[in-house]
Amino acid sequence: MRILLHTVSVILLATLSTGCVSQRTVDGKEKPAQQFNAREAAATRLALGLQYLQTGNYEQARVNLEKARDYTPENPAVQTGLAFYYQRVQDYEMAEQYYRRAIQLQPDNGDTHNNLGALLCSMGRYQAAEQHFNRALQIPDYVKVAATYENAARCAARAGDLQKSDQYFQRAINHSSRNSTILETYAAVLLEQQRYQDAADVLARRAQLPQLSPEYLWLESELARYQNDRVRQRSFGELLLSRFPDSRQAQTYRARAAKTKS
Repeated sequence: MRILLHTVSVILLATLSTGCVSQRTVDGKEKPAQQFNAREAAATRLALGLQYLQTGNYEQARVNLEKARDYTPENPAVQTGLAFYYQRVQDYEMAEQYYRRAIQLQPDNGDTHNNLGALLCSMGRYQAAEQHFNRALQIPDYVKVAATYENAARCAARAGDLQKSDQYFQRAINHSSRNSTILETYAAVLLEQQRYQDAADVLARRAQLPQLSPEYLWLESELARYQNDRVRQRSFGELLLSRFPDSRQAQTYRARAAKTKS
């Protein structure tokens, strides 16, 4: 009964909101007020919800995203927004449901296939994840090809398929050869696999790009550590501390250095 009363009140509110209300103009004539626009209201609520999600206010994020869904239940962007919310709060089953609903509404959205693939990979469902990555890559006007190949490569590495991971990383690099993030990710995976010479080759390519990053300097320092090159390790570590003192990598380097001294 309580749910029924709530439903009735919502219907009444929607009726009042969308009804035609008269208002009087300066010359005494009456004209209808602007009607409620569900799509515009949903867009506003979606934007607010995503903004709250970004700042960590999950309660308000959910309220606004659910309002957007109520206004436009067939809007794939709203379904994706709710998937983002549930993924952020680690309710992965609900996140999957909303991603799949968004795909039902818009089957050729490569971003949604890519995002669902990343979610499934984090859940250990590697084969299903790969299917969605490849579905995104098959969409003709999909532009984030390199990023999706990178995601597929990382997922294959997590699944233990090193050969497939290498193939996907190479395709990612082919599509965006000057993308430092892809090279850094690949080097990090290779270091984790203890493939130090391969990691050195990838970092040599990364070194040719102009801009330094805390991740690159950290990886160079880590490679030197694994290779027992203390001079090179210290050189990159000191550069990391100098250029990016507040970075996560610098904090890790400091903590390790302090532990070594103690």
